[in-house]
Amino acid sequence: MTIPTKKRLPFPVSLLSIYGVIGLCGIVAGLWLAHDLEVSRASLISERMALALQTSKFMSQRFGTTILTTDFVLRDMVSRTTPEDLDLATKNPGVESRLSLLAQQKLATLRDVMGLGFLDRHATFVAAADRHLIGIKSNSFLSTVVGMPVEDRANVDYVPSAKSANKQPSVLISRPIPTSDGRFAGGALAAIGLKSAQDWIETFVVGPNDTIALIDGQGTLLALNPRRPEFIGKELKYPAGASRLGPQRDGESFISVSPVDGRERIYGLSQAEAVPLTILVGFDLIRTLHEWQQRVQLFLIGGVILLVLVGIVFFMHWRTLKQSEQLRAMAIVDPLTGIANRRQLTTVGTREIEKATRYRHPASLLMIDIDHFKAINDTWGHPAGDRVIQALAKAMVETLRVTDLVGRIGGEEFAAVLTDTDPQGASVLADRLREHIATATSVNTDEGSPIHFTISVGVASLSDEATTFDQVLKRADQALYEAKHQGRNRVVLF
Repeated sequence: MTIPTKKRLPFPVSLLSIYGVIGLCGIVAGLWLAHDLEVSRASLISERMALALQTSKFMSQRFGTTILTTDFVLRDMVSRTTPEDLDLATKNPGVESRLSLLAQQKLATLRDVMGLGFLDRHATFVAAADRHLIGIKSNSFLSTVVGMPVEDRANVDYVPSAKSANKQPSVLISRPIPTSDGRFAGGALAAIGLKSAQDWIETFVVGPNDTIALIDGQGTLLALNPRRPEFIGKELKYPAGASRLGPQRDGESFISVSPVDGRERIYGLSQAEAVPLTILVGFDLIRTLHEWQQRVQLFLIGGVILLVLVGIVFFMHWRTLKQSEQLRAMAIVDPLTGIANRRQLTTVGTREIEKATRYRHPASLLMIDIDHFKAINDTWGHPAGDRVIQALAKAMVETLRVTDLVGRIGGEEFAAVLTDTDPQGASVLADRLREHIATATSVNTDEGSPIHFTISVGVASLSDEATTFDQVLKRADQALYEAKHQGRNRVVLF
């Protein structure tokens, strides 16, 4: 082996596996938590949508009760008059007085209605609880069906103050009186002041950025909580996410951006029973998800902290192992050449010789010395001498086998442990190394001049007389001495 030990990974595989498992568990836990957070978000939104729809239905039922009560009174008023009575009311004070008195009596039974009266076939008031309205043309739905076929049903519409008979924005409930052939011949009309609707809708407490709205069949905003007077009476575009603002009797819920203030809300809407009025309840989406978002933030912060802590532990562990590896390398590696030092060479050599003795395998040792090394140091300096030592170590690693261990004993002396090698084979390897040094290896001085050098090699092998590493090494050292004595640049087998 040309290097004392194989180069180790910067982190042991076993520990990498442990950290890998920890990381995988962290990823799985993170994915599970992310899924749980997504499920909890969907659950929060679903619960809020159900609450918005329930609140909308409750409010529409309450407001619808007022409309239905008013329509019930209008039905009773219509049943007590005829188209002929309405035609006579403008000519016969007695008829007008009777109808106006009826309107006054019925008005007293309605809590939120501020006006009540009869219209003729031209949609003009001919009798009213407030007689100041007599002779004024109504701008209700009935005015649009004069002389036309009508359905016998209640109609609800919004009238702004500019078109209102009493000069107040109102929600009008009207019921036509048809002729025998189904054409409009007059009707009864009740007016609910928009202030009453606004006051009623404001009795419901809303949270920050939540909203409640009352909308008619044409999408006109009649009342809004919180109050926004600049939008009252304007037609709103139906929020994206639902089919349309209108007859959704069973109600629906959805998420959309408000056309009033641009905030995203969870909406629930439902229509009042039998009348085209819709209650829209909206819960602010950001506020709904506020606590959930805090959970997400805590999860992210905790995850980042955990990753940082794991990273710190991993880095400290890695640095500790790296320092340990450096200390281990310093204990077994010669710092100048990078090959085994004397201690490592002795430890591994002893183990290899013992194993060869046990299994009766051949093994040999080479003792190598640089010829006239002192002269090299004295002539070109110690830096040049160090380069010569490094060049020899490199040549040994390149020339000898991968299974052989090369090391530096000290100074200019080197050794190599050749496993499974008999004396003849060891001599061949030693001579190959000697020839390579003599013919193909040189270093440069500080001035750039080449320095050629040679080596002497002593070879000794495991035998019955030499069965330990120290014994074989001693014989190799004796053979090296003999090689020097014979004139250097040669290989001598003990």
